[in-house]
Amino acid sequence: MTEKQRFLVRFWGVRGSYPTPGKHTLRYGGNTSCVEVQAGSHTLILDAGSGIIRLGDELMRRMKGQETVHLSLFLTHAHGDHLVGFPFFAPLFDMRTNIHLFGPRLAGRSIEQILVPLMSPPYFPVDVRQLPSHRIFHTISDDQCIVWDSCQAEPRMNGKWHTRTGAVKEQDTELRVVTKFTRSHPQNGAAFYRIEYAGVRVVYATDVEWCKGCDPDFLEFIEGADLLIHDAQYTEADYRELKHGFGHSTIEMATEAACAARVKELILFHHEPTYDDDQLDAMEAEAQALFAHTRSAREGMEIDLLA
Repeated sequence: MTEKQRFLVRFWGVRGSYPTPGKHTLRYGGNTSCVEVQAGSHTLILDAGSGIIRLGDELMRRMKGQETVHLSLFLTHAHGDHLVGFPFFAPLFDMRTNIHLFGPRLAGRSIEQILVPLMSPPYFPVDVRQLPSHRIFHTISDDQCIVWDSCQAEPRMNGKWHTRTGAVKEQDTELRVVTKFTRSHPQNGAAFYRIEYAGVRVVYATDVEWCKGCDPDFLEFIEGADLLIHDAQYTEADYRELKHGFGHSTIEMATEAACAARVKELILFHHEPTYDDDQLDAMEAEAQALFAHTRSAREGMEIDLLA
């Protein structure tokens, strides 16, 4: 019973743009985007930035004694900071691993067409198509719904999700992931994900820019979420001077979304690589003045949503 009710979020990489190791990033971490979600017996991974490398090592440790391991990796888009760790993800090299890979169609390419060149010659010495793991690729669309039925390790696609009416209610559905696609991140857009388990909802919404206010469809998508992980890369001054149109949000944009959608907790994410730990402390304090239930993501931070 305890295993079935676990809903845990762990942050393995919280930076944007490129990894930034060094003494100036010790408290928040320097790895790029990767978040692990444990929902009951299911392990979901959000993005494959450099943070996924350490996660992969941890998953291999957990796999000891297991005959088969099921993982699901959800990619938001194909920029390098969200994919750089993928070729070094240790479970890919283990025959016990069944991994479902989800991501949007970008520049006319399926998620398989995006990932395979990244991990094959001449860009990488090992060809992902020759690895012993079992990989299943799913190119997702806007409002796609992916579900895991009770006592089932494998996900299935459940058609389109209609925000106002909801998907068809199924008593045996244990876990659900709903997608939303945005074109507010150049050049090809990005996907958001909402994870629903045990009556609790987590939204992962990185790499987005609300230059003319939040999209009403997005606010409806995140309405009442228990946890919103939202891009907050820039200070307002930095954004206005240099970064307008780069496809990332300010803390004001993130807190505006959290307030308007009445979410319970906001996590600032995708930190600017040139900001040191002190700058992120100041941004967190400023955000808390706008939306009290705000924290900045840190590597190693865990949030138990059913505690």
